[in-house]
Amino acid sequence: MRMYGWGGACVALCLAACGGGSGGGEAGDGGGGDPVVTSSLLKAASGAELEQSLKQALATPTARVELSLAPVAGDAAGGFSGTYTVEPRVDEMDAVRYDGEHLYIAPQRFVSCCFVVDALLPPEPPDTGGSRAIRILRTDPATASAAEVGSIPLEDGVSVQGLYVAGARLFALTGAAFYGSYGGFWSDIAIWAPEQAGFRIYDVSRPEAPALEASASLDGVFVDSRRIGDTVYLVSRFTPGLPVLELPVQDAAQAARNEAALAALEIGDLLPTLTLDGTTRPLVDADDCFIATDAARSPHAVLTTITAIPLDRPEAYRSLCYNEEAYGLYASEDAIYLTQLIFPGSATSGRTRIHKFALDGTAADYRGSVEIAGQVWTGGQSDFRLSERDGVLRVFATTYTATAGDPLDHHLLTLRETAAGGALEVIGELPNTRRPAAIGKPGEALYGVRFVEDRAYAVTFLQRDPLYVFDMADPADPLATGQLEVTGFSDLLHPVGAGLLLGLGAADTGGVKLELFDVSDPANPRSRGSEVLGGAGSYSDARHDRHAFTYLADGGGNGIDRLAIPAVVSDPVAAGAPPRSALYLFEIVGTGDPATASLQAAGAVAPDDGGSPGFRHRAFLHGESVFYVRDSVAWGALWATASSPVGPF
Repeated sequence: MRMYGWGGACVALCLAACGGGSGGGEAGDGGGGDPVVTSSLLKAASGAELEQSLKQALATPTARVELSLAPVAGDAAGGFSGTYTVEPRVDEMDAVRYDGEHLYIAPQRFVSCCFVVDALLPPEPPDTGGSRAIRILRTDPATASAAEVGSIPLEDGVSVQGLYVAGARLFALTGAAFYGSYGGFWSDIAIWAPEQAGFRIYDVSRPEAPALEASASLDGVFVDSRRIGDTVYLVSRFTPGLPVLELPVQDAAQAARNEAALAALEIGDLLPTLTLDGTTRPLVDADDCFIATDAARSPHAVLTTITAIPLDRPEAYRSLCYNEEAYGLYASEDAIYLTQLIFPGSATSGRTRIHKFALDGTAADYRGSVEIAGQVWTGGQSDFRLSERDGVLRVFATTYTATAGDPLDHHLLTLRETAAGGALEVIGELPNTRRPAAIGKPGEALYGVRFVEDRAYAVTFLQRDPLYVFDMADPADPLATGQLEVTGFSDLLHPVGAGLLLGLGAADTGGVKLELFDVSDPANPRSRGSEVLGGAGSYSDARHDRHAFTYLADGGGNGIDRLAIPAVVSDPVAAGAPPRSALYLFEIVGTGDPATASLQAAGAVAPDDGGSPGFRHRAFLHGESVFYVRDSVAWGALWATASSPVGPF
């Protein structure tokens, strides 16, 4: 039986609530020390070595507050848009999916946790779809209509974190709680220690009668996941159950009893398990685990596990683990990079550890680590700050210097595996002694970032938006080539064919802003026009959640790209007028010539549902049709007559 001490969890939660939460700004606590520190993981020599490491951490539990310091586009070939992802061939789970024939809509997620103070939680969103079930809707792109043809009921206490669709299989990641709204707040191990995650695989070849193929639950909390081909890579974190320890220790007798309680634990008691179709097995073997070699490793007893799950043979899953925490994930087709924040108050505050794991389609293989000055952050669009190309990892990191008037330093680094293996090394960095110019003006925070082939783009902002262009053709010698200052700033940058870049963010007036940039000349980027929705108080989910951003290259087959963003828009003229919630449509005309390309508004899909802005927004473009999902309900509209949607479905 696994037992947990809840006192530390409640204390940590209350302190975190009083001290503030994570947000989208840049903050920190001094990124002093060497810019790069050797950090590595070594294969555990035996189960006994891993056991000793975990027991040492269990013997000295630490209640500490850990807060984050910040918060597949479609194309003409397929004819429809899918879930927007960082990498085009690395799928990301989402609660609403579209495969060109069917919409799969998971019910609204809920908060369920035994010790969280109700006042600290946001209101639970309503499940507008009726009973708690994954809805399956067949679409008709010719008429922009849809109809429910099947559903997958969910039991009480089961929340769907996200879905993958691959061929005739639907993969649903499940859990008993939803932590997504809080971002890095839930990084505190005391908060997530008792959680369980799970997954289910369904055969949806007959959507009217979906069949369960596999059901699993595992010890630990979900961190992130990706799907590459027919394999889902699931990252989870686990802390072993605490025996009944007497803390704080006040005498030798108490210490002796604690030692005896720990000694009674075996390695099997300290590792997570996975129960698949009623059969319980270890999630990971001690022989497949790694141990951090540095003395400054986390004082917590924690394991981060990467599990490769073949969709057609989930029983053949393979896992590895290491005894450190993970807070962020970036994945290319070839590797997963996990990032770990080194928090303020430690000897090396304001730093990030990066661990690389190569992927071969069936498992992950540890390749090396490094610790860099600055933080990459977690949540939102932050994983755009990492990108791999030809085995080189490109990273944007930020340090807080505590310098009056200029508290933020931004760095662009390139890293690769060392020749000897087992470590990552920095091979290039900006600024440097030859190129000392800072990235951003004094006090400017780093917002939208995007790597596109051998270029990088970054937006910093304090009063105006400088868009920076970087040449990454020589990874050992990156250089800034040009910049453009415009009003407002961009949170999300999207590449539009050759020589064009789209920015989504905020206008200086407070409205939602889209701007088209001509970057065909990297030394002289230009604006090709912008569109602003509403005034102060307007917002769009897509600024911070890329899955709410929809893009279809040459969507109408006439050389015009189409995109859609949900937004709640306030009237900049009529003060006090109720805001309008809708899906706003745009076109980029002339994508073949950056000098003459333009961004144009193309209408909006505004369902008549009583004015509710909704909690979750997704959209999919298919030919001349637009399918808009708000919470668990869908509407359809033809592009040319978007103001007359049909539904709800």
